[in-house]
Amino acid sequence: MLQHNRGMITQFNELTDTQWQVIENYLPTQRKRRLCLRQVTNAIFYILRTGCQWRNLPVCYPHWQAVYYYFTKWKREGCLNRLNQALNRRDRITQGREPTPSLICVDSQSVKLAPLLSEQRGIDAAKKVNGRKRQIIVDTGGRLWNVYVHAANQ
Repeated sequence: MLQHNRGMITQFNELTDTQWQVIENYLPTQRKRRLCLRQVTNAIFYILRTGCQWRNLPVCYPHWQAVYYYFTKWKREGCLNRLNQALNRRDRITQGREPTPSLICVDSQSVKLAPLLSEQRGIDAAKKVNGRKRQIIVDTGGRLWNVYVHAANQ
């Protein structure tokens, strides 16, 4: 999926067969579909890695609306959270650690929003930022366990 160069990620690569075998166990792959879920997953990872807009998804992947449909469906159903948690546990076990962390780090960041966006907006009085606040939970190995985004005044 990602190519490493001295600890840094240099470019996006699609899922290997081994990576897909692990990931597909956490996706709803029981029924036959028109689209290949591996290609959908690769497209989602491509967007996450490159930061491109949905509409600018390369033509080698399924149509952007289909990929976006699965992304929002899996996010709404908690599928992506379950996948993240399971992969974190697997990674911790391979590192010789307990599956769940005994120590976590919590941090938050207030982010300005564009003037026309009004959804989940508030003013963080301490930082004088009109926008949203994101709070993250990571373990000591830097694995992301949870993210919560809300209005900055909460």
